[in-house]
Amino acid sequence: GVTRSPFWCSAVLALAACGGAVHAAHDPVSSAPRPLAPHDDGVVMSSAIVAVHALSFAGANGARVNAFLTVPRARGRHPAVLFLHGSGGTREDLLLPAAQLAIRGAVTMTISQPNDAETFRPLVVNARRALDLLAARPDVDRRRFGLVGYSLGAQTAAILAGDELRLKAVAIVAGRGSEAPRYWIARSHADLYFQAGRHDEVVPHRQLLALIAAAPGHPRVDWYDTGHGMSRRSFDDVVQWETSELRLR
Repeated sequence: GVTRSPFWCSAVLALAACGGAVHAAHDPVSSAPRPLAPHDDGVVMSSAIVAVHALSFAGANGARVNAFLTVPRARGRHPAVLFLHGSGGTREDLLLPAAQLAIRGAVTMTISQPNDAETFRPLVVNARRALDLLAARPDVDRRRFGLVGYSLGAQTAAILAGDELRLKAVAIVAGRGSEAPRYWIARSHADLYFQAGRHDEVVPHRQLLALIAAAPGHPRVDWYDTGHGMSRRSFDDVVQWETSELRLR
């Protein structure tokens, strides 16, 4: 079923309140690099502080990946944070926390993942190529990469946490502890933050616990009196955590 975060539309209000050359990306399931082939469709929302661009790039299996890129207008190198939506979602779903982080000084990207994927492979490949696109930007500090995943995106984020050495701070929201995410999260070198709802009607409680238990060290864990959709407060806490971890203002 559709597990979309309901808070994306407030990004317009958040914005109201307040590239360089792209290289080839290495596809881990391919023997040779493939061009990212980005296409910027222009600014779709803007303020005096940030601008939101609609864009696309070449993803897994030759498909185009649609994205929103939110860029601070301030000069210099900024941390970068990638957002991954849940099953049935789109790049719009997590645009609000992405905009909030951009207002604080991060370059952020939300991408639309395929909702008919039979394995994690295309989801992971698309997310990694999104990180490659961010890393190629002259305004991004490659030492400060963050990742936020919700629901199915949280499982993808858990895999990337153990397989993507560029990541410094990974937030996993309402993530299911299936086999692959558990395997990879155990190998993470990133700082981890788990969020879960005490009344999650989609992911069984034992599955939420299983993913948390698989993580190394002593990650931050917060439980909320919510269902699977979480709450505005939970995503505000994600924004605050990434702000602290990536040394934003």
